[in-house]
Amino acid sequence: MSENPGSPSEQHSTPGILRAYQVVATVVGLNLIFVITAAVAQRVTDPTSWWNLNEDLIFTIDQVHGVLFMALLVLIAIIASRYRWQPKMTITTMLLATIPVVSFWAERRTTRVVQAGTPASAS
Repeated sequence: MSENPGSPSEQHSTPGILRAYQVVATVVGLNLIFVITAAVAQRVTDPTSWWNLNEDLIFTIDQVHGVLFMALLVLIAIIASRYRWQPKMTITTMLLATIPVVSFWAERRTTRVVQAGTPASAS
């Protein structure tokens, strides 16, 4: 790939990586809400509740969440590299992805920065 984010080949590949990031960020954000809800529900409900009877299913969903979160971090790193983000922007984007609901705002912020096509500092 070209070193210049403004080159035609880079412009062609960036929307794909941005779309992948948007999809994974949304799925991870929704999954994070479910995982936290399940963890709390398992602790506060009785052993015969749906949450406790389906512990294996919840564990599997939790594991999928972990894999998707790692994929999200890789996508953020790729975008940060392509757009020459400052370390502060990269780190804050990764950290914001761990906070329920705030992760959706972080995805929108990243989308705006990438679509603007300029190197980003933490905004």
